[in-house]
Amino acid sequence: MPDWLTHSLVAWITGKPIKQEVSLVVIGSLIPDIFKLHPIFDWFVKGDTQNFFLPLHTPVGALLIACVISLFFHDIKKTIVLLGIGITTHVILDLSLVNVSGGMLMLFPFSWDEWQLSLIRIDDYMITIYAIIAAVVVYSIYFIYEKKKLTQ
Repeated sequence: MPDWLTHSLVAWITGKPIKQEVSLVVIGSLIPDIFKLHPIFDWFVKGDTQNFFLPLHTPVGALLIACVISLFFHDIKKTIVLLGIGITTHVILDLSLVNVSGGMLMLFPFSWDEWQLSLIRIDDYMITIYAIIAAVVVYSIYFIYEKKKLTQ
């Protein structure tokens, strides 16, 4: 099950080789899950805000949030690209899940069809373990490479 840890690790693994601001890629990978904060807003407005936040868990909604976040940075285009890479990793992981509720709204707002690849069961935590192992391997390779570069 791609949880926030898995999304963050996969985004870090993806962002590390491009040697840019990896933190922006990791933040981008968490943007689509902003909709999971709707219970907090339910408490404030005494109602159900899930339908209001649901479009944020779509590629278009997440990219709109990325565009808003990028306005706070000097290099807007670079920020959007890095956040977009993180969003892409999130969407790919969520698309690979077997969802009993349907899947991802990939073509929202043009279509309400839900998509899923049905590769990973939602209760399977092996993907998180694989992500941790891959992150350790990438970090080790990067650390050895940087150490070797400093000694030369």
